[in-house]
Amino acid sequence: MTELRKRMIEDMQLAGHTQGTQEAYLRAVRQLAAHYRLSPDRLTERQLRDYIIHCHRRPDTAVNPPV
Repeated sequence: MTELRKRMIEDMQLAGHTQGTQEAYLRAVRQLAAHYRLSPDRLTERQLRDYIIHCHRRPDTAVNPPV
């Protein structure tokens, strides 16, 4: 497990997120990283914004990605 992933999990646990929410957030970050083929800590704010817009415009997206 990467340090970034470990820190994210710890932060979500401290925030009191349920296991299901944690899994959903981790899945969303994995999808974001796969989309750009970059580690999440290397993405720019612009790339994140563009990805969120991309997700909102996709007709098969049932829910909004976590922000």
